[in-house]
Amino acid sequence: MSHTRKITYSAVGAAISAVCVCLTNFGWLKVSLLMFAALCYYIIFIKCGLFYGLADIAISLLVAFFAFGITPLSSAFLLDSLIFAPFSLLCYIIKKLYYTKWQTALIRLVIMAAFANASLVAVWFTAKWITTIDIFMIASRIGGYAVLAMLFTLFALIFDFLFNQLSIRIVKLIK
Repeated sequence: MSHTRKITYSAVGAAISAVCVCLTNFGWLKVSLLMFAALCYYIIFIKCGLFYGLADIAISLLVAFFAFGITPLSSAFLLDSLIFAPFSLLCYIIKKLYYTKWQTALIRLVIMAAFANASLVAVWFTAKWITTIDIFMIASRIGGYAVLAMLFTLFALIFDFLFNQLSIRIVKLIK
């Protein structure tokens, strides 16, 4: 793929991702829009390489931050930068671990469970020190941090499975 084509793919991916992050602040489909932004990041990683993927993430977050007036304390910006952008990078790193064989599926599940817990810790401390999100109240309502961590890990593993299956099909469609 030519350098110009990679730049074009990255620019389109960054624009779509930035719009998804912006719409997340105003829409009802918060997680699905951020999932779509992560899918855009992942497609750029696969089609253009690591450098263009990282540039795509940086540009989309900067565009969302400056052009759309999203503050760094907005939940969409923080969730994208703390969970979904690193998730797409991790998916690129472990792209050979599919859910088709039990050995690779088990390895991928362990890696994703560790990532989910690390992400939850990052969101926990960010919510505690920076934002106004009352994550402590959420955790206390469902039984404490341990229950929240187990639920978050379960949802993250389901999310990864769906993301993996969807990304395989979409990447094959893009030429």
